[in-house]
Amino acid sequence: MSRSGFGVIGAPVLFIGLLQTMEMTLSPALPLVQQDLAASPGALAWIFTGSLISAAISTPVVGRLADMYDKRRVLLALMAISGAGVLLAALAPNITVLIAGMAVEGIWLGVLPLTVGLFRDTLTPERAATGNGLVIGIAALASALGLILAGPISSALGYRWLFLLAVIGVAAAFVLAWYTVPATPRAAGGRVDWTGGLLLGGGVALLMLGLTAASAWGWTAPATLALFAAAALTLGSWAVVELRVADPLVDLRLLAGRTPAGVTAMGVVFGFASFGLVVALPMMLAAPAGTGYGLGADTLWIGIYMFPMGIAGTVVAPLVGPMTRLLGRRAVLVLGSALVCAGTGGLALWHSSPWQVMAGVTVMGLGGSIGLTAGLNAVASDVPGDRSAGVSGVVFVAKSIGGTFGAQLGAMVLASGAVAGVPTEQSFVDTYLLSAALGLLAVAAAFVIPAAGRRARAGDAAPAPAAKSAVRPGESA
Repeated sequence: MSRSGFGVIGAPVLFIGLLQTMEMTLSPALPLVQQDLAASPGALAWIFTGSLISAAISTPVVGRLADMYDKRRVLLALMAISGAGVLLAALAPNITVLIAGMAVEGIWLGVLPLTVGLFRDTLTPERAATGNGLVIGIAALASALGLILAGPISSALGYRWLFLLAVIGVAAAFVLAWYTVPATPRAAGGRVDWTGGLLLGGGVALLMLGLTAASAWGWTAPATLALFAAAALTLGSWAVVELRVADPLVDLRLLAGRTPAGVTAMGVVFGFASFGLVVALPMMLAAPAGTGYGLGADTLWIGIYMFPMGIAGTVVAPLVGPMTRLLGRRAVLVLGSALVCAGTGGLALWHSSPWQVMAGVTVMGLGGSIGLTAGLNAVASDVPGDRSAGVSGVVFVAKSIGGTFGAQLGAMVLASGAVAGVPTEQSFVDTYLLSAALGLLAVAAAFVIPAAGRRARAGDAAPAPAAKSAVRPGESA
């Protein structure tokens, strides 16, 4: 890989890995935050809720900005704003300021769809596919790594260093991007549909807030139903606006195409199906060995048991491009979805020893990385260049919504099977089986996506045209 190619991929991958790791380290450190800032449990929950809502609102807007303007400038702006949010959280004198800082930090998720367009514009198709794989892989690795690092860092240095170390890393990623990421050509014409952005952001925020609050308020509570009704009304209004404006934030007619619709559906299902791993598995691992199913693991060992998932995802994701050329796109998409089902289904049947747990999460890590990477590559291949980042943003938002809904459903399944407040082994098994069953929907969605990409059908085997016209930092456009 050339020096410039290394920087184009390396800078955003470093940035994504750092902030994903930081977010994962925060969960085990919440007791320290609560003690230092005298925060209530409800306020602590808003550390993550605020960041999640901020990400859901900003991601499609950033995707559209990346489609229209110089992706290098958008990337640098996101790095600077997110870094400022992390620094604000690090220096927060109270929980309100920390929540505000994390809400600002949450816009970093917009880098995920931005990279799809950036790699398409500046790299050959083969390297772009590798870059997409590394983005998915590093996110999986960072999630597992964060659980391992949380305890040692917060114990030795204090929880504020979880933020400060991330600030230092973001600064390094910013410098790397400044010197190595080339400018990209602006799209001809177009404008940002701010009305559509406000409606979409508001609707998604109301939906995410309703899903998050449902476990505390109840699914049929008037406040919960009011949030869902407001979300439906707002998102319905957004759809009407998008179908009428000349230059929509999200082209719904394009999104209804087989590839965008199929990949978006896979994103929802992958997020939904992952709740068995995110919600149930840490609880099962932490349960005392006397329960007959728990391993009595602390936070460090939970991270170690789940670490193979990140390693597997990181290793296999860059190989998705060659796998697609060898096996075909649809076969790879189906393979990824099937492995997600196999991993969660395997945990339902075998979870009595550490090696069985590690084998299950490894298979799921392989499936998740293969499926998501192949899906992003399909979007990059089939969607017009001036819309690829925007469509990718919708995919990531859909995955977040699916994950939030799945987490709440997983908590309900565990609670329904609890005895004296402690989940039974069967309730964990039911959670994993439900995750596996939902994963089958991703297999079905994979068959919706055309077997061959638009470029392949058109006989386009040449590198991305924009790769030749990318402008280096310091050069004139």
